[in-house]
Amino acid sequence: MSFLRLAVRTKVASVLGASCLVAATLSAFVVYLGDLERRQAETIFDAFSVANEANVLAQDVQKTVAQVMAIMVADDPRGARERSVELQDDLREIAYRRTTLLSGIGDQMSDSEKSRLSLRIDEFIAYQADTARLCLQVSPKAAIIQATDEAAVLNRRKMLADVQRLSQDMLARVEVTRQESTVGRKIRLAMLQVVPASIIIIGGLVGIAHLRRRDANRQKRRYDVALNNMPIGICMADEHGVLTVVNDRLSTMFGIELDLTGCPVRQLAEEIASAAKLADGKRAAFIADIGRLFNAPFSKPLVAVLGERIFEVRCHAMDEGGRLIVIDDVTATRRASQKIERMAMYDSLTGLSNRLRFRDQLAMTVQACSESNLTFSVLFVDLDAFKEVNDTLGHPMGDKLLCEVAERLTATVRAGSLVARFGGDEFAIILAPTVGPQDLDAICSRLIAATSAPYHIEGHSMVVGASIGAASFPRDASTGEAIIKCADLALYRSKALGRSCFRQFDASMQAEAMLKRQIEHDLRAAIANDELELFYQPIVDVRSHRVNTFEALLRWRHPTRGLVSPEVFIPIAEETGLIVEIGEWVLASACRDAAAWPADIRVAVNFSPVQFRRRDVVAMIERALPAAGLAPDRLEVEVTEAILIRDAEATRIVFERLRRSGVRLSLDDFGSGYSSLSYLNTFPFDKIKIDRAFVIDLSNPKSLAVITAVINLAERLNLSLVVEGVETEKQLEILSSLGVTNFQGFLFSPPRPLAEIDQMIREPFHSHLHEAA
Repeated sequence: MSFLRLAVRTKVASVLGASCLVAATLSAFVVYLGDLERRQAETIFDAFSVANEANVLAQDVQKTVAQVMAIMVADDPRGARERSVELQDDLREIAYRRTTLLSGIGDQMSDSEKSRLSLRIDEFIAYQADTARLCLQVSPKAAIIQATDEAAVLNRRKMLADVQRLSQDMLARVEVTRQESTVGRKIRLAMLQVVPASIIIIGGLVGIAHLRRRDANRQKRRYDVALNNMPIGICMADEHGVLTVVNDRLSTMFGIELDLTGCPVRQLAEEIASAAKLADGKRAAFIADIGRLFNAPFSKPLVAVLGERIFEVRCHAMDEGGRLIVIDDVTATRRASQKIERMAMYDSLTGLSNRLRFRDQLAMTVQACSESNLTFSVLFVDLDAFKEVNDTLGHPMGDKLLCEVAERLTATVRAGSLVARFGGDEFAIILAPTVGPQDLDAICSRLIAATSAPYHIEGHSMVVGASIGAASFPRDASTGEAIIKCADLALYRSKALGRSCFRQFDASMQAEAMLKRQIEHDLRAAIANDELELFYQPIVDVRSHRVNTFEALLRWRHPTRGLVSPEVFIPIAEETGLIVEIGEWVLASACRDAAAWPADIRVAVNFSPVQFRRRDVVAMIERALPAAGLAPDRLEVEVTEAILIRDAEATRIVFERLRRSGVRLSLDDFGSGYSSLSYLNTFPFDKIKIDRAFVIDLSNPKSLAVITAVINLAERLNLSLVVEGVETEKQLEILSSLGVTNFQGFLFSPPRPLAEIDQMIREPFHSHLHEAA
C-alpha cells in the first residue's frame, strides 16, 4: 500500500529503474548464454576435429599394413624398394598425425592415456619399419613371421581400439554438447522475447544475438564440413531409434539418395541391404543383426560382407541416451590380413596347408575325437627318388612334380581329410575321423599306387614312389605331438625296409628309437672318454705278397656292450652329425699311425657324405697331414657314390683341389650304384674298389662278366683296381686268372688293431685263409 501513495514520477522512476535493472540482468544472462553457446560450438568443432584426426589415423594405419603386405608380395626387388619408400612416407605421416591428434585432445584425455596411445603408435611404426626391412634385407618369410608376431598384432589391435574409442567418445561429446547448445539457444531466444526493456536495450540484445547466431552458424558449417568429410560413415540416433544425424559419407558409401535424417534405424539397414542387392535370406539376417547391434547394451563390432566389400559396423551408447553408429569399409585391410594369414598357414608352392596349420588342425582333431569317442590317423609321406628328378631335370621341374603329387594325394583321401606339405618332398595327412583304423592299410596302398603312377610334365616322363608311416589316435598316442612322433618312427621303419611301402606304428619302433637314443648318448660319452679306436685291414698285392695299403676302420669298444658293430653306430653318428667330429679324429689318428709305417704303404680313410656337407674337407686334410708328418700321396680319401650324387659340381671342385695337393682318391663299393660309370668320367679317381657283392656270387656268369668289364675299364683308364670281400682260395684263383692283382678280405686278414699289424708289414702274405681275430 505504501507504494501506491508514492508520486507518479517516483513510481515511473522506480519502474524504469527496476526495468533497467531487470533488463541489464537479463541482458547479462543472455550475453552469458551466447558466450556459452559459442564455447559449445567451439567444443563441438574441436571434438569433431579430434574424431576426424583419429579416424584418419586409423585409416593410415590400415593403409600402412596393406603397404607392408604389398612389399612382401612384390613381384621384384625394385617394386619392393619403391613400395618401401612409400611405406616410409606413410609412417612419417602417421607420426605427424599422432602429434596433431595428441595436441588437439587437450585435457579431454589424461596424460597417462595420451602417453600410452603415443607409445603404442610408436611401437606400431617400429614394427612396420622392421617388417619392411626384414622383407628387403632377409626374406619375405622372415617378414611374414614379424608381421604375424603376436606382440605386433596385439599392439596394433589395442592401438586401433584406443583410436576408435577416442573417436567414438568425441562424437558422443559432440551430440551431448549439441543438445545442450540447443536448449541454451531456446532459453536465450525465449528471454529475448519477454525482456520488457527499452528499444536500445532490446536492439542491443538483438544485435548481440545476431552476432552470436552468426558465430554459431559459422561453427555449425565447420561442424558439418568435418562430419561430412570423415572417411567413415557416421549417424546418430535418439533413444527411440530415430536418426538425428547422418553424414554424407554414409550415403555415398552405399549410394543411398534418400535423406535418412528422421528415419528409424531399421530403414537405414533396409536401404543398405537394398543398395548391396542382398538376397532375401541374407537381407533379413543383415537387418536383424543391425537391430540386435543397436539394442545390445554391450556388443562386439558387426562384420558384414556386402557384395564384394567388407564393412565393420560399431554401435556406441551416448551419455544422454541414443546411439552413435559408425560404419567403416575394411575391405582392403581384411583382404590384406587374409593374404598374410594364408601365406603364414599355407605352402606357397602347392597351396596345401603348411606345418603350422597342420599342427593347429591336429590339436583340434584330437580334442574333437576325444569328446566324440572317434579315432583318426596321421600319415607321413616321403617321396622316393625325388632327388634324382631335381638332379637330372632341375628344380623347376621338381616343383611342378610336387604340385602334381599334392593334387594326387588330395584326390585320393576322402573328404574331410587334411593334406599338408612339410617342406621338400615331405607330406603329412590327417585322415578324416572314423570309428576305427581298419581301412588304414587300404588307404596307404591307394596313396602309394596314386603317387607311383608315371608323371608326364612338359614332355618329360617321371616316376617316383612314396614311403608312408602311419599312427592312429588313441590306439598309438593320445596327444598331437605323440602322434607325430609315432608316425615319424613308422616312416623311418618304412624307408629302412625299402621304397614304396608303408608301416603302421608298433611298440617295437619306440623301443628301437629308445635304443638309438641310448646309443647316441653312449657314443657322445665314448668320444669324450676315448673309447673309439682304429682297426686296419690290409690291401695286398699278390704279385709281391705284400701290403700296399691299410684301410682304417672305426671300432667302438663299449664298457658294457663290448665291441659295437660299425653297422650299428655309424648310421646314428651320421644322422646326429657326430660323424663330423669322429671323422676328424679318425683322419688325424690314421695319419699319425701311418707316419710310422714304411714309406711305400698308404692309409685309406673313409669319408662320410655328412663330412663333405658340413666341413671343409680340404682344409681338414691339409691340417692333418703336416700335423702327423705324412706325405700327401700316402693318404687315400675313400668315398662312396652317396657323396657324389648330392652336388656333383661342388664335389668335383673339392676332388680337384685334393688331387692338386697330392692326395689320392678312391671310389668304394664300385658297381653297387646306378651311375658309377659316369662318375669315372667326371671325377679324378686314382683307384676303384669292386663291391664284395660281385665276389660272393662268382659262380654267376653275370658277376664274372661285370668284373671282367670293370677290370678292362680300369686298365684303359689307368686306374688301380681292388677287389673287396675275398674270403676263399677259389675266389682268389678265379679273380687272379682275370688279371686282378690287389685284394682285400678275410683270406688275407680281418681288420686288426694297430698293435697287431707289425707282422703283416714285415712278412709277406701267403695264400692261406687267416682266422678272424
